[in-house]
Amino acid sequence: MQALFKKYLASGIVLCALFACGPAVAVDMKELKTADSLFAMGRYPESLLLYRKNFDRDEKNSQSLLLKLAFLAEKTNNYTDCLYYLSKLALQNPSRRLFEKMDKLAEEHNLSGYEFDDYNYFIIFYRRYGDYFPLLLLTLGTYIVVIMVTKTRRREPILQIHKISIIVYLLVLLGILNIPSLYQTCIVVNENTFLRDEPSSAAPVVEQVGKGHKLTILGSVDHWNRVIWNNRIVYIRRNDLWNI
Repeated sequence: MQALFKKYLASGIVLCALFACGPAVAVDMKELKTADSLFAMGRYPESLLLYRKNFDRDEKNSQSLLLKLAFLAEKTNNYTDCLYYLSKLALQNPSRRLFEKMDKLAEEHNLSGYEFDDYNYFIIFYRRYGDYFPLLLLTLGTYIVVIMVTKTRRREPILQIHKISIIVYLLVLLGILNIPSLYQTCIVVNENTFLRDEPSSAAPVVEQVGKGHKLTILGSVDHWNRVIWNNRIVYIRRNDLWNI
């Protein structure tokens, strides 16, 4: 009897949780539909408030939401937010046209970090399709290992090219798997932001920059991020940045 009671109690708790979560999801969808209607009518300030309310910097947002936020930010001359939303969009759907748009907008406001080159395009491309690279390398590695095991059983000599292939394979796999942790970008969101020599408020100021610049993060120390600025490693407070 007691076991049956616990079973019904557990079921009740699950049902209550589902009903409790249901209205919250419905409210979000309703707000987004309302925002879309306001956007279509040209009531941009009102739609912007609802779009921002449903945007989460730490989660993956829909491409439609990012595009509308970028459009509204550019319309109000908020170039920092516009570049931020476009950068987030580039992680999901990288394209030459999108990179050229960011490059042009950054050039108009004398901002650095948005230069369109093959390296940055590869990084964005990898962050979108990176899950497939390990599978490809795993398939290649399995093929090489099967060949080597087969030759060993037959007591055949292993060719030098196969030995080199294994070494290259391991090095490439190591590099591919570490790209996401070694490469992260951010945008300066506060005016008069200090770049310092060391992760300390007492450290000498290397330069004072405005908002909108895009930086590459190399690591962190306490509440400071280690970034690259003009080919130099400097430190900047985390609360002055938005991670992309």
